[in-house]
Amino acid sequence: MLSIGGSAKMTADVLLNKIFTVNSLRKAVNNKNGDLYKETINSLSINNGEIKTNLDAIKNMYKYMYKSHRNEYFYKNTLINKILLGRHSVRTSTAIRELPISNNILDLLIINGIGQVYEIKTGLDNLNRLKDQLNAYYMAFSYCNVVTDLSHLDDLKELLSDTPTGIILLTNRGTLHVEKSPSEYNDKLNSREIFRILRKGEFENIIKKNFGYLPKVGQSKYYQECFKLFKTIEVKKTQKFMLDELKKRSSINQENYSYFKDIPKELKALVYFSDYKIKEYNVLQEFLNTKY
Repeated sequence: MLSIGGSAKMTADVLLNKIFTVNSLRKAVNNKNGDLYKETINSLSINNGEIKTNLDAIKNMYKYMYKSHRNEYFYKNTLINKILLGRHSVRTSTAIRELPISNNILDLLIINGIGQVYEIKTGLDNLNRLKDQLNAYYMAFSYCNVVTDLSHLDDLKELLSDTPTGIILLTNRGTLHVEKSPSEYNDKLNSREIFRILRKGEFENIIKKNFGYLPKVGQSKYYQECFKLFKTIEVKKTQKFMLDELKKRSSINQENYSYFKDIPKELKALVYFSDYKIKEYNVLQEFLNTKY
């Protein structure tokens, strides 16, 4: 792979941010954004001899990200590969991305008995909003981590030294090193924020489980009446019930597990969050094996 610099690198980085998304992968597979796909590969100055199939093209794009552009997707994909798939299992654990909570968007949550938050701060990010973000996440979750690179490490060690928040370093070798383990912290847990995270069917499951019935009121008052019941449950219990419901959101099941297992590591996060059916897994594999 040739090294690229200046404006050419900026162009390549922007294109990579666009191509490694759930929607862009779907479009590429269905031949609906071929121009963007080819433009991204061309921008990286890859030797054409290295690319025989679409899988080769994707591996080369990802290799560039590993060396020169560790964007948010690279971080999330590393967390999925190293923690969800490496330390846990998709059969027993669930990952959720971009979860809205108190006017913030949580980067990644992995549930395996407990719920662990992973807030990503790449070398391209700043730390200005981190305190507010963590305060929000602790309203619903007891374990939070910041995942970062060497450029932020010293600042984070100082900023988080007397806090329960963990620090995980994404090393130059692409591994995850725990610089500081998270501690359980429940002081900010808030029933309303936990309730807001849940979908209608999810909070109904919790209310039925605890009270045996749902409020019999008009639609305009239904949400508020459900919350009145919900908030009477001890907040640590509501957190557990919430995690149980969120864990059910995983799209990987007994039927599609063997298909997901065969997805290349470069695309694990994109496919995990795509809710693919068997037919779509087959179409994706056909695309990957097709001559570029």
